[in-house]
Amino acid sequence: MTERRVMVLVALLAAAVRLPGVYTQAFWQDEVASARIVTEPTFPRLLAHVARTESTPPLWYALAWLANRAGTPLQDVRLLSVLAGALLAAAVVDLARRLVSLPLAALAGLLTALGGQLVVQGHELRAYELLALLSVLLARCLLAEVESPSRRRELALAAVVAAGGLTHYFFGFSVAAAVAWLWLEPAVRAARRRASAAVLTGGAVAVLWLPVMLEQYHRDRFWWIGAFRLRTVVAAPARLFTTAYANTTPGAAVSIVGLLFVLAGCLYLWRLSPAGRLVAVLALAPLAEAAVLWSAGVRIFSLRNLVGIAPFVAVGAVCALAALPWRALRLAAVAAAAGLALLSLGPVAGGGVPRYDALAHALVAEGWTPAQPVAVFGDFFRYRAPLEWYLPHRPLLDASRPRAVICRTVYVIRGVGVIRMRLDRPIDTVRRLRGATILADPAAAPRCVRPITRGRLAALA
Repeated sequence: MTERRVMVLVALLAAAVRLPGVYTQAFWQDEVASARIVTEPTFPRLLAHVARTESTPPLWYALAWLANRAGTPLQDVRLLSVLAGALLAAAVVDLARRLVSLPLAALAGLLTALGGQLVVQGHELRAYELLALLSVLLARCLLAEVESPSRRRELALAAVVAAGGLTHYFFGFSVAAAVAWLWLEPAVRAARRRASAAVLTGGAVAVLWLPVMLEQYHRDRFWWIGAFRLRTVVAAPARLFTTAYANTTPGAAVSIVGLLFVLAGCLYLWRLSPAGRLVAVLALAPLAEAAVLWSAGVRIFSLRNLVGIAPFVAVGAVCALAALPWRALRLAAVAAAAGLALLSLGPVAGGGVPRYDALAHALVAEGWTPAQPVAVFGDFFRYRAPLEWYLPHRPLLDASRPRAVICRTVYVIRGVGVIRMRLDRPIDTVRRLRGATILADPAAAPRCVRPITRGRLAALA
């Protein structure tokens, strides 16, 4: 089988495992935020909305806005992520083929096509799958430029840098790693200055958003990220591909083994060629950069922000197999592919996101009106925005404090079910509602609750 056919098959597989989530999974909290941006009536309002509510640059939202304005239904705009995921898997095969045999390159593409975090992000109304694709294109364009410099390739490299910088701030970690390779790798000295100029040109375009980035950062959108934990950093490479045994002792062992496996593959790449060293740097350096900042108190470390290293981690993993004897290699490759496919069935099936559209429909069917409170258990942020989006007329739902007044009716959401409760005493005295957060529309809330302003929600959480 030719490389091109492998790329097409891997891309089709990637699209196939992402498509179900597009049409079966409801918009969750962050996707609702994206949907509100994408449905802005004008482009200036879109930019202002991104600056006000998001922690990423505006390029992906601009692409989604254009698709929506062209008549694409909002749910179908998710197909942008599916397309990015399919192209990503094919691009990984192309990149890996420069370093290993076609079967191993196909396995790297398979890892990318089925990797849990990539599948989840690959059917959502968010920018992360585009970030991963642009990270691979950065490596591919940089290698093409240093091998045979030309004006066309420099323009392509500058365009990728600009697009990546305007898609996600973590792309900057990959650019920093690539520039370090460019200036420390002796074999690319001849093309160093021209490639650097292309990177700087693209970076200059992305830097135009810098003042807004600083404003976004000071809005503290990362308050939910806890203090530095080395275990989380160590687990990141494995957790990009599977959440099996997450937060368990066996899971910690799996994470350590996964990291060691990737390190072994990166060592093989380091010894292999300048291109191999670039892939190794792009697999490990952004992870280290983000971890160092996190340890210094900058709370930006999140697994989904690291999807840009996932393609290079996949290549590193298969390169660890390349060092094995041929018989062991075949067995390990088959076992790895089969194991990953099994462990990825969960994310493909939907990732555990509640059917918020169904919950909203059930509330209305039970007789809910905006004048009646809703009690939710667990993280109320998971419910608030999606219910606002799917309920009729899209009411505001603020977290509220019970008063010493009886609410005659309260609607309770537990898991995937809705229950209508009739009360004869104040909410805070009802044992079944202990630990629940009350959501109510501040414009129509009954006297039995007092809404908390949205500015205080972070402190409440």
